[in-house]
Amino acid sequence: MGNSFKFRWLLLLVPVIALAPMLTAGDERGQTVPVQVPEKRPVKVAAKSGAAAKEVPPSEFSSGSPTAGQIEGFTEPYADIRVAAAEMGTLAHVAVQEGDHVRSGDLLANLDEGVLQASLEVARAGMSAEGELKSAQTQLDLRNTELRKLKELFDRNHASQQELDRVTGEVRLAEARLQSVREDLEVRRLEFARIQAQLNQRRIVSPIDGVVTDLLKDSGEFVSPSDPVVARVVQLDPLLVVFSVPAARRSEIVRGQAVAMKIGEADGAGLVEFVSPTVDPSSGTFRVKIRLPNPDRRWHGGEKSLLLLNQVPPALAAGKDSSDALK
Repeated sequence: MGNSFKFRWLLLLVPVIALAPMLTAGDERGQTVPVQVPEKRPVKVAAKSGAAAKEVPPSEFSSGSPTAGQIEGFTEPYADIRVAAAEMGTLAHVAVQEGDHVRSGDLLANLDEGVLQASLEVARAGMSAEGELKSAQTQLDLRNTELRKLKELFDRNHASQQELDRVTGEVRLAEARLQSVREDLEVRRLEFARIQAQLNQRRIVSPIDGVVTDLLKDSGEFVSPSDPVVARVVQLDPLLVVFSVPAARRSEIVRGQAVAMKIGEADGAGLVEFVSPTVDPSSGTFRVKIRLPNPDRRWHGGEKSLLLLNQVPPALAAGKDSSDALK
């Protein structure tokens, strides 16, 4: 019984003996070695020649951060429209080429108009037919004359009441027929206008001043309701510049404000058209859209731009208002 008790104690002591070196690990003299944490040191930023280097605290240093007050963005067409046909049909003619400058209302292409043109001529002829109208008017005039004479005879007791009632009824019938002819002519005029409207819808015109960048259909192709787009037109004057501005700078930008920008290597000025009321939680920024006048088309869509929040547009600095600055 005593030997068994001693054996169990030995089994309990073996793990303790094995863990003892690990619990007392240190240097060669048995002393514990503390872990060294690197000290944060200020970063020296090189300055221009002749000036002392400036030390930037670690909390303010961030590699790749943009220059203060400068926010990157890109130019976009102010309008980018995929022009579609209002009706289906075969494309008879394409009037422009890619790269052409167009004005609002200029013809881009037109669908086949043969059947509608024939219908228009028929409607024009029906609308111009005055024969029925003149005939109905003449009949009414005759009946009115007859009624007037009959009333004179009736007053002298030379005509009966029955004859007077008969002619009075004929006058009313003539009036109704004249009204019917007039209404029929009005319907013909409306039909003529309807066909004209259909013909106008078969003309595909540019809705804006801009440049044709894509032609998606050729002459002879069928334009269907499921694929009605014929051309793409973009507006490059003005341009739209979109920026993602840090939420902390919201107070510096308001709608209608003139701002300084740099587009490529050139200076420019724009007018704030839209300030998003919401902040993107993933980036901590809000969208700003700026209208950039581009009358000589010196800039194009997709160019890198900088929003210079700390600068005043030159024209504003000279004392002009926002509208003058952006002419």
